[in-house]
Amino acid sequence: MLETPRLLFRPYTWDDFQFYVDLWQDPDVVRHIGDGQVRSKTSLKTNYPYWLAKSALGRGVLLMVHKATQRPIGHAGLVPQEVAGSMELEVGYWLAKRYWGHGFATEAASLFRDIGFTAFKRDRLISIIQPANGASIHVAEKIGMQFEQCTQFHQQLVHIYSMIQNHDAVD
Repeated sequence: MLETPRLLFRPYTWDDFQFYVDLWQDPDVVRHIGDGQVRSKTSLKTNYPYWLAKSALGRGVLLMVHKATQRPIGHAGLVPQEVAGSMELEVGYWLAKRYWGHGFATEAASLFRDIGFTAFKRDRLISIIQPANGASIHVAEKIGMQFEQCTQFHQQLVHIYSMIQNHDAVD
């Protein structure tokens, strides 16, 4: 299990399905995800086994649990994405609305940035962010990412924020 000072991360289970539904059915949470539309419980139930399998293998996001309350508050992780014909590793993060503004997304993104560079031995990480999502842009910048380009991703205009690990730097 991964952890930060305030958060635990673990794979999703079937017991977490209602939390997953709650995230996808909050219009404020999904406003800047994909087409910005909430999803029906039926469609989410159809997709959930795929989500569980990716989470269990560490190829998607992990459930984010607040240590003090032991309640799920979002998810974050490293997600392989094809962007403009290149395979990239995205630092991704979502939070339930009631947990916005407390630094949890930055705490999670920092952890997965570090894991991407150390455990995954990547030289480059990205975040895919819709231009109007100022909060996610702020998180990406706080963990050291910079705006790189505008592009299309799943028929949506997005900004790519990126960070390159300099292995040649001397400490």
